[in-house]
Amino acid sequence: MESLLYQTALIATEAGRVVLEYYGLENFDLKEDASPVTKADLESHLLITQRLQEIADFKVCSEESVLDYKDRQDLDYFWLIDPLDGTKDFLAQNGGFTINIALIHKKRPILGVVYAPAFYQLYMALKDFGSFSFEPESLKRDFEDLNPQWFKDNKQRLSGARIVKDSQIIACDSMFHSTKQTQEFLSQYDVKIQKYGSSLKICALAEGKADLYPRFNGTSEWDTAASEIVLEETGGVILDCVSKAPLVYNKESFRNNHFVAFAKSQVGKQIYRDFCALK
Repeated sequence: MESLLYQTALIATEAGRVVLEYYGLENFDLKEDASPVTKADLESHLLITQRLQEIADFKVCSEESVLDYKDRQDLDYFWLIDPLDGTKDFLAQNGGFTINIALIHKKRPILGVVYAPAFYQLYMALKDFGSFSFEPESLKRDFEDLNPQWFKDNKQRLSGARIVKDSQIIACDSMFHSTKQTQEFLSQYDVKIQKYGSSLKICALAEGKADLYPRFNGTSEWDTAASEIVLEETGGVILDCVSKAPLVYNKESFRNNHFVAFAKSQVGKQIYRDFCALK
């Protein structure tokens, strides 16, 4: 499974090259839910799907090609991907978009890769093995020579330790999807708000750059699966607002309940306890 992690990381960077070919172009269509979809989404989807099928005999479920519940409900493993998470960030050209690839095993992610191609930021995790990131400058410098061995040799373990110097709690919020409920939740505490796009909010918690991420509007399983295992392997957790337990995957509906993500530094602390006590 470790080898599969490095191969998946390579696939994410390959998809990143494809996505960046369309970066700066403004043409897009609207899906049925009125969310935008670009040529970059579709080309990334095709590349990732093809390459994943070359490295493992698991079915692939993508935001751009959903695997019907009857075809996945009894699967032990399947790939769950968002070939371009944060299409609004992509169109706004703020760099805050990612490629998310997760391997789901019995309703939980066990492998995840999150890649932000505009920033050369890559995060990856494997259950009970750890979470890792890479120096963006190193990734950028060696980009033409990437292979699975490179990821094995250059990974840097994420401990979940808080690395920001500010003593104030730092809460992540969405660039485009913040809500009144989110603002009301955060206003109860002395927090500083930091805006991030796509899965980078959860990765910021894993990296120790932020402490908290409440999400009180719609997300889907492919939005969170890869980054959730990255966070969990650093000692952090995402808690469902209804169950107060980690998110469940491979549901009939891909929609997540609202949730709050906590960095390792916040698990068991005041906001965590308050949230768990909410009815």
